[in-house]
Amino acid sequence: MTPIRLHVNRLPIVSATAFLAPVTAIAIVHAAAAAEIAPHRAIYDVELSQLRSGTSVSDVDGQMMFQWSDSCDAWVVEQRYNLDFLYQEGQGVHVSTSYATWESKDGLSFTFNLRRLANGVVEEELRGKANLEGTGAEGLASFRLPDDLSVGLPAGTLFPTAHTIELIDRAAAGEWFFVATFFDGSEAEGVTELSAVIGDRRDADPDAAEPLLAGPSWPVQMAFFSASGDGATPEYEIAARLYANGVIDHILIDYGDFVMEAQLSEIESLPASGC
Repeated sequence: MTPIRLHVNRLPIVSATAFLAPVTAIAIVHAAAAAEIAPHRAIYDVELSQLRSGTSVSDVDGQMMFQWSDSCDAWVVEQRYNLDFLYQEGQGVHVSTSYATWESKDGLSFTFNLRRLANGVVEEELRGKANLEGTGAEGLASFRLPDDLSVGLPAGTLFPTAHTIELIDRAAAGEWFFVATFFDGSEAEGVTELSAVIGDRRDADPDAAEPLLAGPSWPVQMAFFSASGDGATPEYEIAARLYANGVIDHILIDYGDFVMEAQLSEIESLPASGC
């Protein structure tokens, strides 16, 4: 799944890679053919997991939907979030976010559409496209919303699905650390630096009740560093279990002063492209 990106300071989004955002995550072309992604639709129940001193948040509750489809020459991802935030002073905010992307399987072209609402009022809209000049080369992201905004993409930038596939391939190869420059169109500032630590592999479980959760998996810890930050403190961190087919079944999103938990509640396979 693409890493989930939930920006609470601007009233959320999670990417595939992921989450999933996570769902979360090709500077290396052969990676697209290595990991075997399973098109799927998943629903996650979201709740507050931990509060730390200094936070204004007192509770979080809601759901997240993630859908990853195969459209022959591209991956199509849709994410929707409906979350209720309750603050210490008693104020409640309902946040709904819709995020849809199209990403070519060669990892060179990407389109994105993001809409965030707080209590029914549009807080932010981002739309545009991004292209890389070639594998591992520089590129450019052009936004239609906001108007006339362009952001340069440094050499080696990965789009969300490309990042997820590369992360799975590195995990399967036994690597434990992966740093990448990442662009998913969820913020106008441009790219994010993403550091991932990969834990020990858990072997496939042929007796798993859900076939999509029967394959091998790895615990993954990801830290997201904003281009507008100090470069030393992550904007947020995500801990998740990533399966070899791109599915994620459990996620923790740590914003420093509080932590949210997303637990898989429903999942279904989507048909292959048939190409």
